[in-house]
Amino acid sequence: MSDILEKGISLRGVTKTYGSTVALAQLDLDLCPGEVLGVAGPNGAGKSTLVRMIAGEERPTLGELTFDGRPWSPSVEWQAVAVVHQEPQLFPNLTVAENVMVGREGTGSRRPRLGSADAAVMEALGIGHLKNKLLEDCSLATQQRTEIARAVARDSKVFLFDEPNSALTAEESDELFREIRKLAETGRIVVLVTHRLEDLVAHCNRVAVVRDGRVRTILEGDALTEEGLARQLVVDSTMTDAADSVAERKRDPDAPPVFTARGWTLPGVFAGIDLDGPPNEIIALMGVEGSGARELLRSLAGLDRCSGRLTIGSLSGMEAVDRYTAYVPATRQFSLYSNYSVGENLLVRLGRPEIAGMAFALKKRQMKTLAESAVQRFMVKTETTTQPIRSLSGGNQQKVAIAQALNCSPKLLLLEEPTRGVDIHSKSEIYRLLQTYVEEGNTVLMFCTEVLEIYEAADRVHVVSEGRLSPALSIADYDHVEQLATDITRLEGEQRSGAVAG
Repeated sequence: MSDILEKGISLRGVTKTYGSTVALAQLDLDLCPGEVLGVAGPNGAGKSTLVRMIAGEERPTLGELTFDGRPWSPSVEWQAVAVVHQEPQLFPNLTVAENVMVGREGTGSRRPRLGSADAAVMEALGIGHLKNKLLEDCSLATQQRTEIARAVARDSKVFLFDEPNSALTAEESDELFREIRKLAETGRIVVLVTHRLEDLVAHCNRVAVVRDGRVRTILEGDALTEEGLARQLVVDSTMTDAADSVAERKRDPDAPPVFTARGWTLPGVFAGIDLDGPPNEIIALMGVEGSGARELLRSLAGLDRCSGRLTIGSLSGMEAVDRYTAYVPATRQFSLYSNYSVGENLLVRLGRPEIAGMAFALKKRQMKTLAESAVQRFMVKTETTTQPIRSLSGGNQQKVAIAQALNCSPKLLLLEEPTRGVDIHSKSEIYRLLQTYVEEGNTVLMFCTEVLEIYEAADRVHVVSEGRLSPALSIADYDHVEQLATDITRLEGEQRSGAVAG
């Protein structure tokens, strides 16, 4: 195998379907040796499928993928592509050197010995002195360097980095990107997939913007800016009518807040957060992974122990959290019980008085009535409440996950990426559920990474960056989602600059 790919990788008309779901649609893209190609796009745009396609983990339903001018063959080129994951896929019980040599153990009883070429690669990546250290005792930055070293040592020609620095410090991130640039300078192909617009602008030669399974545009040169990327990620997007109903929702400016957080602090993540949640409002927190936004929402659900004061309704602290909040994580599997029926999942958060009598005997007739009522109230598409939850579509499963949380009548609903991976119709119905809920005097706080979702569903948004909370942006002040995307990008930059100055 030659040291570099002379012709690179080409995708032409690549389509990938899973049943009726179209993940990639007539996608065209060239990956050139010696460059860092960025890939940006909203959740569900097809980025993950594209990465798996390049890595040889998926085959196109239609279209052509060529590798250095010849048809792609995973059985031939399996060592040529390395995926460097957000969380390294390594063996913590082995040493750094042993991880580098994984896959070359041979069949003998003796362990392989570190060769001079391997040692040179490790030295070049700054981990040579750690060769005998157990990986579990190393930092995440060292683990990622080890994954890179293993790929380089096996003569990989293509490196796919998937959100590689979300858990790294600023200094560790700088070191990682220096290594990424070195890989490109040796003629290798490097692909960087990330939500961090500043990283795409600072470290990529070109950035492909993927939406709806297609490469919509490629930005490079003077056109490659954070503002330009932000606009491209939302332009021509299909929007629901949720934004109009946000403007029509009535609010009492003198009503006491549903919740207040004062001096809310999680050491090393965020500090001194002051946040109010008025009734009848959907509030969004936006930030990339590692910004503190997701952790802030989870902390209000009681998942992290914070200092400061939290008040919800008339209660404070964990008593308020237990009584008045409901939390729905981003991953449906963490909310739903796959071996339960639709009805059982809808009722799973209800307390004993509603579904059980003496000696904890279940009130089956009452449970059936409650489940059928919930199916109608929350617009769940199902033939019967007794069919398995896993038989529903992704959008209807997500409605059940949110419905089971609303069923216990919280004052504060905490959501992570509430419509990730659902179709447009289900997304619209979920937004209507949330609007109905807040119109009853409650509050929704949701963590989002997509500007379009914020524009469609929220009343206001706070940007979180470097553990700092920005002033709120009122969605009603924006006539176009592109304007909102530009201001969110500006706030993120100001937050980063403030953290550096501080």
